[in-house]
Amino acid sequence: MQTFIYTNKKADINNQEFEVVETKGKGHPDNICDTLAEKISIEYSKYCIEHYGVILRHMIDKLSVLGGGSRVHFKNSEMIAPIRVLINGRFTDRYKDEKIDYMKIVSKVIKQYFKELFPLLDIEKYLLIIDNTHHNEGPGVVYDSNETSKNERVKFFEVTSKEDIARHNNHFRCNDTSTTVSYYPMSNLELLVLKIEQTLNSMSYKKKNPWVGSDIKVMGLRKKDKVEITSCIPLISKYVDNLEDYQDKLSRLKSDIMSIALKYFDEDKITICLNTRDDYSKNDLYLTAIGSAIESGDEGAVGRGNRSRGVIPFSRNFSMEASCGKNPVYHTGKLFTAIGDNISKKIYEKYKIENVVYCTSKMGDKICEPWNISVELNKEVSEKIKKDIDNLVKNEIKNHEKVTDDLINGKIKLNSY
Repeated sequence: MQTFIYTNKKADINNQEFEVVETKGKGHPDNICDTLAEKISIEYSKYCIEHYGVILRHMIDKLSVLGGGSRVHFKNSEMIAPIRVLINGRFTDRYKDEKIDYMKIVSKVIKQYFKELFPLLDIEKYLLIIDNTHHNEGPGVVYDSNETSKNERVKFFEVTSKEDIARHNNHFRCNDTSTTVSYYPMSNLELLVLKIEQTLNSMSYKKKNPWVGSDIKVMGLRKKDKVEITSCIPLISKYVDNLEDYQDKLSRLKSDIMSIALKYFDEDKITICLNTRDDYSKNDLYLTAIGSAIESGDEGAVGRGNRSRGVIPFSRNFSMEASCGKNPVYHTGKLFTAIGDNISKKIYEKYKIENVVYCTSKMGDKICEPWNISVELNKEVSEKIKKDIDNLVKNEIKNHEKVTDDLINGKIKLNSY
């Protein structure tokens, strides 16, 4: 495999005239789906390693949620309809004579995370987990006239022999034709947007301000050196006495956000807006029972939220691969997202060159020999540095099994939570 390394002499991201960035907080329905899918994949993988010594085939990257219903008042609110988590995907459900109760793993992960995220939610009453999984093998199996097939995919999601066990690494072949995009470093605006969400959703902040919900969305927009931040932040009604109290708490939030922003930009260049849809005359407020729009009908799906750096960087090239919940062994939308992120960061750390890494796979290729890796640098470099980067890329891909280990052990995270 030869790395294609080229130069695009664009300005550093912080010096470009326009930039817009978004992040969806951990209580946003899309982020909830990403987080659950990844946690489920990790826990299923760990279970398989512990019991069978191999990560069995699975994919949970189509998980989605359907919002419940709530009735909101100042000082108190109530749920009136359950939140539904749709488990859309496939798992290996049999290992030789043993039936694998994967839904037990799935349910445990979901309930633990919802308890952590929404302490005011009665999960036994207002959380439904709906099993939409199946075990169909996917396209590629052709049967003969006797209705039999020699294709190993007939038993794609079960293990009946030693040969089946070996096949669950897919011979380290790429499962898909896909492209992932990675970049480094993050811009000041990206770092600011991410810092706002992570600060307001931190345990320490919530301890002091329990009225702040978790479904926090932050949009940052920079025109030259002028920065505008708009954030939607749900308040939890249990801790809000009346409209005046609501307004006062928003003012405190605005002040806290400004304090964070001043670490990145000058005060006279910053504009901050909060909960811009509020209409006080109509009692149209972002006031919630549990702290998220998921309580009142909002839906979410894996892949619609933040990219692997924790933001949605609209001013950059980025991949729409839904990496969370994919099999960490050979699903290229996941594996090459992690590999590309590693490569990009290491290039910057060693050479201080802003860069973009494109990893493109063809279905059936060996993971260690993908179709193409292209590295875009924003300044000219010597042939020696190009050769060093090429070696860096090859070494990172060669060590893809370590990347798999890092994914399931939490050393690499493909979303913020």
